[in-house]
Amino acid sequence: MQSVAEAHDEVEVVELLANAAACMGAESAAFVSFVRDDGLHESFRFLLACDAVWCHEYQRRAWYSDDAWLQYAQRHSEPVVASAIPLRTRKQQELADLAHTYGFASAVIVPAPAAASVSRVGVLCLGSSSSGYFESGGLGPLRVAARALSMELHEWWIARLKREMIIKAGVTAEDLALLHLERTGHGTKAIASSLNTTAAAVNSRFQRLNQRLGVPNRKSAATLAAEYGLI
Repeated sequence: MQSVAEAHDEVEVVELLANAAACMGAESAAFVSFVRDDGLHESFRFLLACDAVWCHEYQRRAWYSDDAWLQYAQRHSEPVVASAIPLRTRKQQELADLAHTYGFASAVIVPAPAAASVSRVGVLCLGSSSSGYFESGGLGPLRVAARALSMELHEWWIARLKREMIIKAGVTAEDLALLHLERTGHGTKAIASSLNTTAAAVNSRFQRLNQRLGVPNRKSAATLAAEYGLI
């Protein structure tokens, strides 16, 4: 877990995930990072130390909005055995059955809540092919380590996406100051005064920044920056 923050790429961090999960008695593990209320599901990022067919089938069926495990992670911070999460729809039961098929007959769901300024949520899934494995052992010995691992993976994704966005869009420190002021509700005149410039200059900077970020307006630019942990 201590090495996750220094991992250079997804291959390296997945290997660390697999090793850490094995130390906790899990045969399979997956970590999902996503933005709440992302109707297009473009923000979802996966780290898979399990059978990749499971994720491929999950994405093919676009089960994001029906996933009881993800819904739990959005509303709670406590680790829980997956069998304790109610399955209220047929699709949720089908999703649980699919997970069972690919190494998660018994599973622990470990949320990584969003930080105050970041809208991303993470969830770690630890799995065993033996039904009742985690239920019989309890969460006591596992809770602290699983939560620490989930948070380390969450922070790794946020840092990775932040670097990607900065490089891709060429975001500067001045841009971040501009986006922060927009995100905190400042109007054009207030932003201009804070940055010791003119309202016209603020509008011009936002136009160029919106174009680089590929968004239609400054509010979307600030929201995107928050989603990627830039501000």
